[in-house]
Parts: sequence; C-alpha cells; structure tokens
Amino acid sequence: MQFHTPYVYFSCQHGAENAIKGENCEPNGHFRLAFSQPGFVTLKGTMSVSPWSRALPQSPWIRTAGHAFQAITGDEAGPLVRGVLESHSGLDWSALHVWERDPGMPGWNGFEPGKSALVLEVESAFRSQLQERGDARHESVGVNVEPNAKVLDVILVEPNRWWIGSHLAEHLEQQWPGGVPTIQPPENLLSRAYLKLAEAIAWSQMPLARGDRVVEIGSAPGGACQLLLELGLHVTGVDPAEMDPMVMQHPRFTHIRARSLQVKRRLFSPFKWLVCDANVAPNYTLDTVEGIVTYPTSRFEGLILTMKLSEWEQASKLQEHLERVRSWGFGRVQARQLAHNRREYCLVATRNM
Repeated sequence: MQFHTPYVYFSCQHGAENAIKGENCEPNGHFRLAFSQPGFVTLKGTMSVSPWSRALPQSPWIRTAGHAFQAITGDEAGPLVRGVLESHSGLDWSALHVWERDPGMPGWNGFEPGKSALVLEVESAFRSQLQERGDARHESVGVNVEPNAKVLDVILVEPNRWWIGSHLAEHLEQQWPGGVPTIQPPENLLSRAYLKLAEAIAWSQMPLARGDRVVEIGSAPGGACQLLLELGLHVTGVDPAEMDPMVMQHPRFTHIRARSLQVKRRLFSPFKWLVCDANVAPNYTLDTVEGIVTYPTSRFEGLILTMKLSEWEQASKLQEHLERVRSWGFGRVQARQLAHNRREYCLVATRNM
C-alpha cells in the first residue's frame, strides 16, 4: 500500500507558528495554510509526495516535521489505536512515535516537554495491540531510533483528536519522539537552565570532555553550572548575583562575582568553552560575547548561547545573528529553538566543521 499526501505537519513552540508560516507559505514558500493550533501547524503543498520523502522544510523554529495523512477522533484509546494499525498496515514503518502538542510554554504551571501520562498510556496501548498481532515492532514504540528509520507518528493534538503522519529520521532530533530528547534532571534541580543546556548539548553534540574548562556568563543561580559540573568540567561562573551554595561549595567551581564587562579579557584565556544564558537582548549578548572571544588571548573552541527574544518579530533577525558569529572565525554555526526554550532560541558554534 502506498500513501501520498500534499500535507506536512510541524511541531513547534507556542508562539513560533507565525515564523514557520512566514517562511514556508506563499509568497515566500510553496505551501498554503491548513489546520493549525498553538504548537502544531499543518500546511498544504502543491503536489503529493510519498510518506518517506525527504522534501520537508527545515527551520530553527521547527521542532520536528513530517507528512500528514489524516486526523482521527474518538473518546477511547483502544479503538483509535486499532484503527491506526489497520489503516496503515501496509505502510513499511519501522518505529512508532507518540507525542503530544505542548499544552503551554515550558515552565508554565509546572509543564516541561517530554512524555506525559497520556502519551505513556497511548504508547502502552500500541505495544499491547502490536504484541497481540505478533508484530515485533512493539519493541520500537516510543524509543529513540537509528538514522534514516521510517517512523509512523501519532500526534495527540487533543486527547480525543489525533493526527497520523510519518517521517524519515534523517537528523538527530528526528530520531527523538516529538523532537524532544530524554533528560533525567536531578531531584535538587537548581533552575530550568539545566534542562536547556542538557538539550543544547544533546542536539549540538558539542564535544565537551571531562577536565575541560568552561565559563558561563550570567550563571546565577547555577542550573547550567550544575549540569557542567556533573559532566566533569572545571566551571567558572560570571554573575554579580549569588550562586546556589551547592554549586559554590563544589571543588571544580569558581565564582567571579561581577558583570562580564568588568572582567579583564585576558582572564578568559584558559577557557575552551563559553556558555551564556543572560536575560538581555540578542545584540547585547552578541556584543558581550564578541568582546570576549575575539580578544587576542582568547582560545575558545565552542559557544552555547541562549538568544532571548523580547517579541516574536525578532525571529526575523536570526540569520543576521548567525552571520555575525561566523565572522568571529567559527566554522559551524547553528540555531534551534529547543523544546525547553521559551521565547528564545539556542545558538551553537564551534571552530571546526
């Protein structure tokens, strides 16, 4: 059985929908508007393509994307699961991902991206029915997949309204259900900066190694430092505010209690990596970091920057931000709005491609 569809779907952060539509809809792109809700967008193309087509738009604002087949509704998971498996029995998928449209912004009412209780319940129902059918693919439900795996997507736009689609896992984030990596935070999590940096490292594959020296600009209260110390790095935090005592007492942590502009640039020479998640405008972040990394004695090999957007219209400046960082001599410069980001995005850069 062959499925062909002109529709594509996108998972994204609440508020990023207009950026995706602006990049991909006429007159800038080849798509037209279709069904959309906060955090989930579908667009209609001019021609139908196969379910494993690689012709999917790419954008820093897209968390994950695929080819949409249909929307189904129902009040019970069992019949819906049965209907999905029967309707797509002829599709040669190798893994099945269940994920849910974000109910709100990360950090909102305790919400963080990842598998909800509802997703776990639906995953369990798919495993059970596949096992009953003697289908060995029950082991590939809800797991990270290998590159180029053929993934059947079940998207819970609402608990009783599911969208069904597919994608080929070409890129690392497409190997994660819903484009969200699995992060196990510690019980004594100091701040959400831990989650953002953990996802940034997982997505960028930044080659941080035990014993490396890293400096974080805007480090208080210490969530990102907490992760970096767990990874075995020697960490210096630059912030005029107090750090959490748990971080301050760590033998591999040093606190420079000052604003970054007050720190002599030659003091940054020992560091290999720079992390910055300061609550300031993008140009202020770039001005600050440029003054540090382009100083003659600096030897930074990589950057992980959180770029805050005071309003969504600033999303149009993203390519300018990337070009500016490239001008500092970094060969690989990439951006992605992480699942754990809010109205911001992550910019990473390394010297070597």
